[in-house]
Amino acid sequence: MKVAVVQINTVLGNLEKNIEKICQFVEKCIEKGVSICLFPELSMTGYYLQDITSEIAIKPDDERLSPLKRLSRHIGIIVGGIEESEEHILYNSAFFIEDGEVKHIHRKVYLPTYGMFDEARFVGAGNKFETFAMCGFKSTILICEDCWHFSSIYIPFLKGTKLIFVQSASPGRGYRENRMFGNSKIWKNMGEFYSRLTGSYFIYANRVGVEDGFVFSGNSFICDPYGNIVNEGTTFEEEIITADIEPSLIRSARINLPLLRDEKPWLIEKELKAFLEGKK
Repeated sequence: MKVAVVQINTVLGNLEKNIEKICQFVEKCIEKGVSICLFPELSMTGYYLQDITSEIAIKPDDERLSPLKRLSRHIGIIVGGIEESEEHILYNSAFFIEDGEVKHIHRKVYLPTYGMFDEARFVGAGNKFETFAMCGFKSTILICEDCWHFSSIYIPFLKGTKLIFVQSASPGRGYRENRMFGNSKIWKNMGEFYSRLTGSYFIYANRVGVEDGFVFSGNSFICDPYGNIVNEGTTFEEEIITADIEPSLIRSARINLPLLRDEKPWLIEKELKAFLEGKK
């Protein structure tokens, strides 16, 4: 099975134009024989929405998703946008679209409110990390800040996830002479570590472009279950990168390093319960 990461720029607040661009890239992925394509965080809306967040929100049955649903009969698509729940709560969400419908939604759990970030003012937080079937593989979708909290990896790891898809809109910080931001290097280190630790593929899509002073560098990548980067995107350019998912690599990685087999979740439960009860 072939997966693709598509790092693109977006137009802030223009859902229709962004979906049109996404569809163009999805068609290119279909031509490449891709089974699943991953787009960055908030790829349908742009990142720095603030006061227009409610204006750009959609529900899974929104007609504006129809072009993506049509294409999803040929390929699985993971896109990002602002989701409005039935209770009219807004979320920064990832939508997995397949076979003409929205099959799964992940709501970003950890909303950054430090430094340049202020997400929790405008959207609510999700409350779970799930695994679900994607082309026969137990899979997980995470959104940017989620990955900086180990619970986002540990819970799907216990559930046996094999593909970890990560959407990101990570502004570049700490520019280096080799055309890579310092935070891009940190993301690669994190992807290498998490993929090796879990024996899973780590598939990371970061956007490109400039938006209201934020600079997004791209540098997307795909790690295999041994922690090797098998393909990566360049800095600042819109592009598609692909990799083949090899079940034999997942199998050998987990046999050679049987961390899931030897994990003791009951120990975590015991210690966490004691911590929450105020015991040391």
